[in-house]
Amino acid sequence: MRKFSILFFVFGLVFLINNSAFSKEDAAGKEVLAKVGKYTLTLKEFNEQVKSLPPQLQMAIAKNPQLKEQLLKRWVDLTLMALEARKEGYQNRPDVKRRIEEVINALLAQEYIRKNISDPANVSDKEIKDYYEKHKSQFMQPEQVKASHILIRVPSGADNKKWNEAKKKAQDIRKQIMAGEDFATLAKKYSQDPGSKSRGGDLGYFKKGQMVPDFEKAAFSLKKGEVSQPVKTTFGYHIIKVYDKKPAKQKSLKDAKQEIKQMLLRKKQFKLRDEIIAKLKKKYKVEVHKDLLKKAEIKGNIHTSKK
Repeated sequence: MRKFSILFFVFGLVFLINNSAFSKEDAAGKEVLAKVGKYTLTLKEFNEQVKSLPPQLQMAIAKNPQLKEQLLKRWVDLTLMALEARKEGYQNRPDVKRRIEEVINALLAQEYIRKNISDPANVSDKEIKDYYEKHKSQFMQPEQVKASHILIRVPSGADNKKWNEAKKKAQDIRKQIMAGEDFATLAKKYSQDPGSKSRGGDLGYFKKGQMVPDFEKAAFSLKKGEVSQPVKTTFGYHIIKVYDKKPAKQKSLKDAKQEIKQMLLRKKQFKLRDEIIAKLKKKYKVEVHKDLLKKAEIKGNIHTSKK
């Protein structure tokens, strides 16, 4: 739930700004969810703000009604603290005024984008069909394999003895599988791949280019139901079992329609945005000094990893 905490904060902040002028009298005759001091939150306002949240959060709220209560509680908590902050005069501090202005600008820009870019842009069925016919090769569904594996990991820089021990252990596990032992059960017991161990080694469907070369070569060479000999990769030795194979096929227009629509829609929106920004730059004076970015102090560690 940590990834939602910031969104919940923003959600409450948006309500504070949007509802700052609402009083008890303003809410007369409306379905009121909550009142905190002079501020009122109606059911209509709550629904409107939920609709403005990112799609993934809207889906989470639909699946888990308790999130609605959390959002309501967040609004109450933030409103209480805001009331006290106002009482203490925080809103008069120059640094706070500046940040409030930035938040208001962001909300205004979001609304401007919706009305001038998101809403006007649309894609017709004819445009979708025309694009599909001209770019059919883009909608080829590549060959896929559904497989599971058991990994006996070998540490980086290990000597031949460690590699031989890992290979022997993998061979012993394979013998158990060939003797009738359940692959998933053995994967949960022996596999040293934390990403798939708890799922019985299940890797789901994958296409070429998603796995390391030696693993991929072995997986795609197996027939449905076959179990590989121990396969050596930079991670160690793998025992692979293929559960299903999907041959390459052409996606139908029906299957590709939504993907094409979203792609064309984004292109139109980007084009509209660029045109609007170009006009606004002529209307308002803009000065940017990129050379000063070198002096910007950004603290924190940035980590990158490849699984």
